[in-house]
Amino acid sequence: MQPAAPRHVYLNLDAIRGVAAISVMLYHFSPFLADGKVLPSSYLAVDLFFLLSGFVIAHAYDRKIENGMGFGTFLAIRLIRLYPLYLAGTLLGCFYLLVKNRLIATEYMPLSEIGTQLTTGMLFIPLVGDAYHTIFPLNPASWSLFFELIVNIAYAAVFLLLSKRVLTVLVAVSLVLLIVASALAGTLDFGMTGKTIISGLPRVSFSFFLGVLLCRSMAHYQDGLGFLRRGWWVEAAILLTLIVFAIAPAGAAGRVAYDLASIAVVFPLMVVTGAVAPTAPRLASFYGWLGRVSYPLYIIHTPMLMIIAGAGKAASVDPFAHHP
Repeated sequence: MQPAAPRHVYLNLDAIRGVAAISVMLYHFSPFLADGKVLPSSYLAVDLFFLLSGFVIAHAYDRKIENGMGFGTFLAIRLIRLYPLYLAGTLLGCFYLLVKNRLIATEYMPLSEIGTQLTTGMLFIPLVGDAYHTIFPLNPASWSLFFELIVNIAYAAVFLLLSKRVLTVLVAVSLVLLIVASALAGTLDFGMTGKTIISGLPRVSFSFFLGVLLCRSMAHYQDGLGFLRRGWWVEAAILLTLIVFAIAPAGAAGRVAYDLASIAVVFPLMVVTGAVAPTAPRLASFYGWLGRVSYPLYIIHTPMLMIIAGAGKAASVDPFAHHP
């Protein structure tokens, strides 16, 4: 049994994750901010989250599981980390529906339906029926958290089988399935509805296990990337995050090619850059803050958006009145 080594904190990756979370929030709030979409490709932030998660989970838990951490312990730690804020967001969504029932009679929802959405939401059970615009209607952004938990469970359950060779095959197969799914859909923006939930599996599998593979391969490539230890590479990677999210290719073929290139080439390069390059001391606290707010911001912002939009509808104030 190897002794646990002090765990390195990847503040640069925290910063990238924080910027991605803010980008998603701006994307969803864009009807209130500007005509059209702000950062129209920021739905790809989910793929960046999965990639970062795979890297960080491998960094944090590979050695611990090798040293005897059980599946139940791992899962409990992950649920303690993720569930409280998820539950808060779900309860906010329920609060929104209850208040809307009082204020907007034309959109009244039976209490039995609200109870169904609350119960399934609290138990992480997706609603896949055609009547639902997303698999977790009380907190729409949590669809990605559902897939995050699935892939976390898979990582721990088959940990002993996840050699680098197996990871490479798993990533390659997931990419092939992802190419097929995105070609059929004309985009990579899927997984959040009942009709596309199956396509979400290769989406999370590709990025998460690629992140695990990148983490486990650090020793083989970081020495050859010494140039990343000088200059402003991290800041360039953060800027590149915003550039990727800001571009909106025309046409389905261009959209698919752009999405796949972003998740298979650009995002891995960004993560490697963030992992290898040092953190500027004057930015360390700010990067740490970005990392701390990223998950709360992501998992709470959609029910807050629903509440704001509902308030606008009740008051018939544009642009809220026309928001879905």
